[in-house]
Amino acid sequence: MNPVLRFVEAVNNGDIDELAASIHPDFEMVVPQHPTRGFKGKDQEVKNMRYLMTKFPEGRIEVQRMVETSSEVWIENSYVSSELQMAAVVIFAIDQETNTIRSGRYYSEPVDRGGPAIDEWMEGLG
Repeated sequence: MNPVLRFVEAVNNGDIDELAASIHPDFEMVVPQHPTRGFKGKDQEVKNMRYLMTKFPEGRIEVQRMVETSSEVWIENSYVSSELQMAAVVIFAIDQETNTIRSGRYYSEPVDRGGPAIDEWMEGLG
C-alpha cells in the first residue's frame, strides 16, 4: 500500500502511530497560496495531524481521486467532520527507499457553501 493511503487510513482510524510511520523524517510541506504555513519536519506534520484528530475526532478523509507513479501521489480529497469541511489537492513525493511521504504541495480551502457566486467573487478580486 502506498504511504498516502496508509496516512489516510491512519487518520480515519485515529491511529497517530501509523500516521507517523507513513511520514519521512525530513518531511517538508509547501503551501504555495499561503507560504508562511509551509514547514519542514516530520514532528510538525504529526503535531498538526494530532491536533486535527483530537479537535475533530469524528473527522474523516474522503478520497475523490488519486493518481500514483513510482515517486509521486496526487490526491484530491475532502476532510469532513461535523464542524469542519475542507477540500484539498495534495501532490506528495514518495521516498521509495523507505516508502514514506517525503514532501507535499498542499492546496486547500475550507468548503464555503454560502459564499458569493462566481461573478461577484471575480469582481472582488479587484
